Amino acid sequence: MPLGFLSLPAEIRDQIYHELLSSANARVPAAPNALADSYHFDLSILRTNRLIHHEAKKAFQDNIFLKITTPWPESIDHISSEGRVPIVAKGPHADSFSAFHLGIYIDTYRPYNDRGIHSMLILLDDLEAFTRMWHFSNLNHYGLNSHLKLKLVLQDPYVPDRKIPKPLQNALLLPFGLVKGLPKFSIEYPMLLPSVEEALRKEQETKDPSAEECLEKATGLKEQGNKHLHAGNYTLALESYVSAFAAIHITVKGRTRIVHADGYYIRPLVSGPNTGERGDLCRMILRVQLVANTVLAYLKQNNLEEAYFWGKRSIMLYRRSMTGDGTEEFQLNKGVKDDLQWLKVGVHHNHPFPAMAELGKIFYRTGIAARALDQKHEGDYFVRAAAVLLPNDTIVQGDKEKVEKEMEEERKAKKPPRRYW
Repeated sequence: MPLGFLSLPAEIRDQIYHELLSSANARVPAAPNALADSYHFDLSILRTNRLIHHEAKKAFQDNIFLKITTPWPESIDHISSEGRVPIVAKGPHADSFSAFHLGIYIDTYRPYNDRGIHSMLILLDDLEAFTRMWHFSNLNHYGLNSHLKLKLVLQDPYVPDRKIPKPLQNALLLPFGLVKGLPKFSIEYPMLLPSVEEALRKEQETKDPSAEECLEKATGLKEQGNKHLHAGNYTLALESYVSAFAAIHITVKGRTRIVHADGYYIRPLVSGPNTGERGDLCRMILRVQLVANTVLAYLKQNNLEEAYFWGKRSIMLYRRSMTGDGTEEFQLNKGVKDDLQWLKVGVHHNHPFPAMAELGKIFYRTGIAARALDQKHEGDYFVRAAAVLLPNDTIVQGDKEKVEKEMEEERKAKKPPRRYW
């Protein structure tokens, strides 16, 4: 006679419950066009019978839920899209959910037109992503936090009189150290440990590094990466470049690169080596330099796919900024009188691109990767484009002449012979 589920040892049943109900296993990676991961909890096992419900419920309660409440319905989509924060639930399901360890109540400091209450649920694992997104928003929109107030309410949703242990208090509260400059901030929890609150408020009082300091730190990390690159330590070089991006509020994760806090840099710099220059322009030049070096590091690693991906991504972004064309296709000299005219306009002597040389390196290095990946026509196009941006680089100009010679030979080979009769 086959054994039933309840005949299994309790330890094995607990493992099964954990597999079915843990947040790690419920997380669904974002689709290619989606902005954030999501969660799908299959709770059907809780409806099996009373005993299994009682046992499985304990596994589900290991998940630490947080409830965010705001008066702005659009903020929920903003948190997901800008912060890449996975949302467990929103709307009525979130409004009625009470089994959360932390209530995050955001409102305006001054009276505001009543727009109702709008809630969403996230998990503790994603709290840092949420507070980091809030931090970036405050940098991007100067003074945003001066109009807001925040109340944090801790609770044990299952045993109200049970004290939340210090490690969990730290995990729930310390990420809010990034949320600075609030005119009103409070924590409600009768068993809050003073040391936890002290550490949180100390971090909130710490000033953010200035745009000048961020740019100087990123430049130092870039130079550190260049040293690793010249020494042949390509992995360390790439790690330094990722850290340099992070120093100027650009996050890199896998093949995703997200630019934050643009508004923080839109002003003249008042100190450091770039005093008097626009912060956003210096940041843009530094970004182009980092991409050029990143592509080179991948080429040195013989990681052609990544070199091609990151190089072409930047080329496409530049072309879109110049022409509005966001497609991935290039004309590749197919029936076009001058397929590089859009690029030549951008490097006119009256309107030179500030990081023209570094952009030229991106084109050239991406062209090398493309040709090695048997994408010859696109690779040839990028090499010819690099020659426009690097008119004094003898290596690039020599390769451009070879490419054009090959293209001419291909045209002659395809041209039908002239007949005489």
